[in-house]
Amino acid sequence: MPLVHVHGIGNRVSADPQQVAVRDALYRQHVLAAAGCDPAKSLILSPWWGGLVAEPAWGWATLNTTGVERLGGAEEVSVIEEAVDAVIAQVAEVEPDRVLVSAAAESLLRAIDIICAALTGTEEDLRLGAEFCGRATVFWAERTDNGRRGDGSDVFPWLTDVGDDAELLARLNAEMEAWHPASIPAGVTTSPEWETFGAPSGVPRAARAVLRRLNSCAATAVTRGSTAVLRGWPTRKIALLLGDVMGYFAQRDTAEAGAIVALVVEALEKASRHAAEHGEPLIVVAHSMGGNIVYDVLSHYCPDLRVDLLVTAGTQVGLFEELKLFRVSDRSLTCAGGGKVPALPNVGRWVNVVDPADPLAFAAAPVFDGAEDLRFDTGAWWAHGGYITSPYFHHRIGVCAAEGLR
Repeated sequence: MPLVHVHGIGNRVSADPQQVAVRDALYRQHVLAAAGCDPAKSLILSPWWGGLVAEPAWGWATLNTTGVERLGGAEEVSVIEEAVDAVIAQVAEVEPDRVLVSAAAESLLRAIDIICAALTGTEEDLRLGAEFCGRATVFWAERTDNGRRGDGSDVFPWLTDVGDDAELLARLNAEMEAWHPASIPAGVTTSPEWETFGAPSGVPRAARAVLRRLNSCAATAVTRGSTAVLRGWPTRKIALLLGDVMGYFAQRDTAEAGAIVALVVEALEKASRHAAEHGEPLIVVAHSMGGNIVYDVLSHYCPDLRVDLLVTAGTQVGLFEELKLFRVSDRSLTCAGGGKVPALPNVGRWVNVVDPADPLAFAAAPVFDGAEDLRFDTGAWWAHGGYITSPYFHHRIGVCAAEGLR
């Protein structure tokens, strides 16, 4: 089965290969397996369109305000820096070898997400680590009824007996070994990984390596402070967002932006041919600005290209349609009389994932017929980047795939 992942803003070259390895392992374990295919033989395509966006002509000189005369008195601290300081203040109160324990006491799911986001090692290490986190997530979802029964030590009382992070990983592995899945998504049970996982090999090496990384980060936060480590990073992210979004829409039909459309279309058409040859559905997952590009492609550039399941996460498609920025946008169509944009006839099902903490994520269902908004709380500080490496995100999308493609 083919799956096309279209990335969002800020990717100027092929993304962090370790993050991609974790992402693809989670896609195979959850989404592709739940759709009833053989994960090992599935095709995952990632058109890296970010490298086609024009580079800033002054090399980001506009981000440098060193030496600029200040208006007013004392230097003000930004809201973002205040948020970082608050996070680090909490971390500073946690013993370095109990970062996961402290997180799990409130939310075991959050601790699992932290592990998955910090995985490192070889491609095989990353695959095994991602599968560990993926199975732990399904274990969490079943025991908590997807969080409806609570989380943390209230649901998993054994967490109160855990001494440190290493012991937490060992105990979590033991709990999963004794667990017999009862309600995992349809299709997942056919995957051999679900039958053999949690064998005597124990906690994967990549997951154990996370402990060293967490200890190092905690020590850095305590000794150097938050703003010394992270100040300026959100500004560059926002600059990349503005550059990618405005650059694409302003130059959409030029050779430069046209190359972005052509690259994404090439991947979609290749995946479509693969799906037709094997009698399989086509799944497209688009994050952030990738969702806007995919909507433009499916609604205007390639309206005959069939997608069975479209997942947009942290996107601005709804907002940009309200602003009438797409090629097919009809300025006469508004909310007057309860009207909506007609559903895309070439999309079987469209699920739009929104994290309420993500300032760059917008609902689609109020604007588009056929769009389903799915609330998802990443719990991440910078929520916009928290979707793709979250095992629970993949679990939820896997459930959608298992439900069927309408």
